[in-house]
Amino acid sequence: MPDFPLVVPSSFRIIAHRGASGYAPENTMAAFSLAARMGIREVELDVQFSQDRRLVVCHDRVLDRYGHPGGRVAEMTLAELKTLDMGSWFSPRFADERILTLEELLSHFGSRFIYHVEIKEEADGIEAAVLKAIDEHGLGDRVIVTSFHSDALRTIKDLDPSIPVGWLVKEGGLSEPHIERAVEIGCLQICPLARDLTPDGVQTAHTVLAEVRAHGVRSAVDALNVVNSGADGATVDRPDWFAHGNGERRRA
Repeated sequence: MPDFPLVVPSSFRIIAHRGASGYAPENTMAAFSLAARMGIREVELDVQFSQDRRLVVCHDRVLDRYGHPGGRVAEMTLAELKTLDMGSWFSPRFADERILTLEELLSHFGSRFIYHVEIKEEADGIEAAVLKAIDEHGLGDRVIVTSFHSDALRTIKDLDPSIPVGWLVKEGGLSEPHIERAVEIGCLQICPLARDLTPDGVQTAHTVLAEVRAHGVRSAVDALNVVNSGADGATVDRPDWFAHGNGERRRA
């Protein structure tokens, strides 16, 4: 087992995954507030439309995992979603946590964070709605839009070329076709699974892309692989697994 935290350069993006979701219920005010108290500067979050086309911060489309069997975000209004307890599934002490809107999150924290906003669904108009929320809060320089859906990222770049985007990939990691597609989209980042990172793959990606940002850091092995690969950052449920240092990248 490594000695945590793993020391990384100041440029490494330590991104609290759905807030500090290893210690508080994901995508809730409790998780984001804890990330802030931990001194984390970047957070990842998921957005999708409610039935009345409000941007809500929630990962799962179906709400079974949160203790609401059969509930679907897209089939409920924001008012209905706001009645749901979104914390007790994690621990009874979080029973008062409610679903957030993107607007609420951006209003509360403002420029405190860099926001990695993941578009969870391909829904007509969702890209424009995300950009509107960003613009209304004056946070265009504090947001990176990400998605597994490359078409959503293309739409973001068509609507506002100034907004940086990151393409999330599952299997295949830093394959040549994935890197080529990320370049074609105009991505700042390509975001593979932590387990798929290799130093050679990261070096190859860096020849044409500014950043390689990992996701799926679930274990010490994953965290070590991110550091040793030379990646530029990672989303992590327990962001205190990493810490910024003043020296060169330390190989774990």
